[in-house]
Amino acid sequence: MKNINMAVDIGNTHIVIGFYSNTEFQYSWRLNTDEAKTKDEYFNIIKKLADDRKLILSQINKAAVSSVVPVITQIFSHLINKYIKCEIIIINAYSELGLNFLVEDPGFIGSDLIVNAFSAKEKYKTNCIICDFGTATTIQLVGKDGQFFGTVIAPGVITSAKSLFDSTALLSNVQLEKPKHLLGTNTSDSLLSGIITGNLFMTDGFIKALKKEYKYLGQIKAIATGGIAELICKDSKEIDIIDKNLTLDGLNRICCK
Repeated sequence: MKNINMAVDIGNTHIVIGFYSNTEFQYSWRLNTDEAKTKDEYFNIIKKLADDRKLILSQINKAAVSSVVPVITQIFSHLINKYIKCEIIIINAYSELGLNFLVEDPGFIGSDLIVNAFSAKEKYKTNCIICDFGTATTIQLVGKDGQFFGTVIAPGVITSAKSLFDSTALLSNVQLEKPKHLLGTNTSDSLLSGIITGNLFMTDGFIKALKKEYKYLGQIKAIATGGIAELICKDSKEIDIIDKNLTLDGLNRICCK
């Protein structure tokens, strides 16, 4: 496999690294985000995973990086420059991606939101509401012409659940899964209904309200992405597509520009 692109999505909890042969997705790895690790330690992990896949790192042509953790951005920038020696593209709000913003200085907007907006616009060619279930849950609207309308940021599903478990001595940790009923008859099912179904209702509610407020745009497609998007949105009445690789696909598209 030659002419490989490397897509790196650095979040507060996980780093997801995807590999593409031109436009074709090959595979991805998920690492824990750890600011204490050095570039050499991260590279050793990546090298072992690459060797297991018989991936020759010197064949990587470009790397695109989206990050909300500046320290890890620097680590991966140094790692790529030292070991992989390919062109690296660090995404931010000033990257030329055909997006237009309603604010004069969009520098505060996270690169994950930027990449998702670009990816959805390019992949689906219509107005898109993008719901990303990560450390935070974000819901944003991008127009088919690249207009970036804004974002909702809510506590992430796993973050909220962990906070609840950690702060309440009477609650035991439960496996996140679809609840059997809306009303739980035991602690576990009650928690699952509140966490999973509660976030589903919140997501559907925001999508319905946004579609109503921006109905003048015409068709709006609702997309869910992120590690637990399927768990939350499988029974959604408002989500049109669950696209787990939306961010990685966007990063690869940037490599191919």
